[in-house]
Amino acid sequence: MDGVTDTAYRQIVKKVFDKYNQDKNRKLLLFTEFVSSDGFVHNFEGIKDHLVFENEEKPLICQIFGSNLQKLVYTAQEIDKNYDFDGIELNIGCPSPKIMRLGAGSGLMIDKEKTLEIIKALSESIKKPFSIKTRSGINEQDKPKQKEFIIKASEFCSMISIHGRTMKQEHHGEVDLDFVLDVKKKANPNCKIIFNGWINREKLQDKNFLEKISILDGIMIGQGAIWDPWIFTDYIPTWEEKKEIIKEHIKLNVKYKWERRWVVEFRKFVGSYIKWIENASKYRVELMKTESLDEFLQILNKI
Repeated sequence: MDGVTDTAYRQIVKKVFDKYNQDKNRKLLLFTEFVSSDGFVHNFEGIKDHLVFENEEKPLICQIFGSNLQKLVYTAQEIDKNYDFDGIELNIGCPSPKIMRLGAGSGLMIDKEKTLEIIKALSESIKKPFSIKTRSGINEQDKPKQKEFIIKASEFCSMISIHGRTMKQEHHGEVDLDFVLDVKKKANPNCKIIFNGWINREKLQDKNFLEKISILDGIMIGQGAIWDPWIFTDYIPTWEEKKEIIKEHIKLNVKYKWERRWVVEFRKFVGSYIKWIENASKYRVELMKTESLDEFLQILNKI
């Protein structure tokens, strides 16, 4: 998630997982913020922070986006040669109008034959495992063609993550799990199929849901993890434990970003971290107005 899954947050998620996960069969795979191939080619200084990571975050996949074949291949090859990621993924699912105007993200679902050519070219141009992240279609009417597209794409991918909503739905409405289950039955068996789409703690306690997804190779949690890095485990933290993680997250933000920038960027996490505490709205307003690390910590210590 752009602006969210930077190295600081990934380190927090990994630390929480390593400390609290009790299920030895459960593995954690992390992803970078998505990296613009246009930016990589024409404005590397503007996107280089997206490629920063620490070894403790691994296994880690670098996700790229774009629509120009030559730029995508160049970006993938350079990342493949010069960065120690565990795989490279093409985003074919972001519904942001800004991204789609570039023909990228969900925009790649429109001309499916052209996108299949891009997928094939990318998978053949790098040594690292190649994967894609996509959706169940542009709209409801597009779902049959999108399913056929994903099944064809599975011949060139080591993994495909599918958000069970259409591009038109964005992040709202029902999630079509059956679409993903059917893809799993028909796709290349050597390609892992991952389900994504509003997975929260309630879903993870639902025995019917867990039984249904048992044929899949994994689940991807995005927005549900913004306010709950513990969601990848079964552990529910106390407020004091959560407060300590907030402080560690802040310090990591300071380490990788100049102070004014981290203050602004960390605001997206504030409301989520304190969502369920008493007087949350009052403290959220105070924390949102902070301009320095000391001021932020002073307010946090009062809660």
